[in-house]
Amino acid sequence: MTVRDQAAEAGAEIITGLPIPLAVAGHHRPAPFYLTADMFGGLPVQLAGGELSELVGKPVAAPHVHEVDELYLLVSPEPGQARIEVHLDGVRHELVSPAVMRIPAGSEHHFVTLEAAVGSYCFGILVGDHL
Repeated sequence: MTVRDQAAEAGAEIITGLPIPLAVAGHHRPAPFYLTADMFGGLPVQLAGGELSELVGKPVAAPHVHEVDELYLLVSPEPGQARIEVHLDGVRHELVSPAVMRIPAGSEHHFVTLEAAVGSYCFGILVGDHL
């Protein structure tokens, strides 16, 4: 019996082949999603993001809006090893890891990585099933 078979027998589901690249308005290339609205019979959240160390000074998206709230979750191997500059409705905010910031639905936003040690990540958690 495989791990997948054992999981199915226990009522669990396993999804592989992650991340799933999806086009998101304002983003320069498809965003890597780890959770999508259509997984597990429908999820109320979606999770995208990636490693930041190669993205210092390189915005991954132009200013854009979402129909749902988004949470930016910034983490790094050690506290303070990642910094991003978030632009929210024309106001600049600096986040230092570990940190989380709520982006209200309908707000224009984007971020630029200022500093990131290898192993630093920023995840966007979309609270809802719309991108």
